[in-house]
Amino acid sequence: MQNDWRAVDAQVMQVLDAHDGVAKMAMFTAAGLTNLQVASALARGVVDRPRNGWYCRPDIPWEGKHAIRVGGVLSCVSATDSFGLPTPPGSYQRLHVLIPLNSARVRHHRSKHLYVVPGQDREVTVHWSTVGRSYRGWRTPLIDTLLLLGDCVSVEWWIAALDAATHRPREGEPLLSPEEFTDFVSRVPKRLRGALELVDARAESPLETLIRLGLVRRSILDFTPQFSPDGWRAVDLLVGRRLIVEADGDAFHDPEKDAIRDAAFRALGYTVLRFRYDRIVNDIEAVLDEIDAALRLLEPSF
Repeated sequence: MQNDWRAVDAQVMQVLDAHDGVAKMAMFTAAGLTNLQVASALARGVVDRPRNGWYCRPDIPWEGKHAIRVGGVLSCVSATDSFGLPTPPGSYQRLHVLIPLNSARVRHHRSKHLYVVPGQDREVTVHWSTVGRSYRGWRTPLIDTLLLLGDCVSVEWWIAALDAATHRPREGEPLLSPEEFTDFVSRVPKRLRGALELVDARAESPLETLIRLGLVRRSILDFTPQFSPDGWRAVDLLVGRRLIVEADGDAFHDPEKDAIRDAAFRALGYTVLRFRYDRIVNDIEAVLDEIDAALRLLEPSF
């Protein structure tokens, strides 16, 4: 019997993998599985059933399962976060789901049995689409996700996500390939096309992007991202000729090592300003004021 279970489990997973981790009952029966076999796989935890008639891999994130339960796929801000791209603070508090335009009723994301009118579930932001559940899997593809994101967040955070998507890590390839970015650009609505000129794949964090865009907004255009003062270590931004600006996230920073780096750069004639996550995200104008003041002290004619 155990061997029979293993064969059934393998076939169930084959069906799920063929449909990007999400399948409805008809897909299993079309593959030769019976309702009883699928029910057995569910009872043994081989699959999850977030919605009546719909099954998924157990390792799909809970946000994806809840989106399936609602009646669509994870999208916009929530899908952006699932791809590991930056989103504004607090975005996790709402679930963004893309559902078919003709869906008169959807389920509450916390209940398989409770139907609600779209908008009644206050923890869910509904996006409408003629494609809807025709999407495979549990979330919208990356390009569609980024297109929808432009409608839900500020231009600054949209650019931060695009910077991260096009950034080439030290090992590996960018999440959004050059060919995919070209396709993305061709589909961007007219109102956002001008902002595409601000995308810079050199940025290594959304904090760098927010500062860079703030400088552009203030017409401070003499800056270099990822500048190396000593030829082997890079700083986030060089503004003007002698002002180093570092954007420190909540992780990956050792204050003692930072102090040693800063002292070395000051010995080379640079001034160093460091700003923490909270200040950049919550008080960007004050950060820009401080950069502007330091720049004018260093270069009065700037």
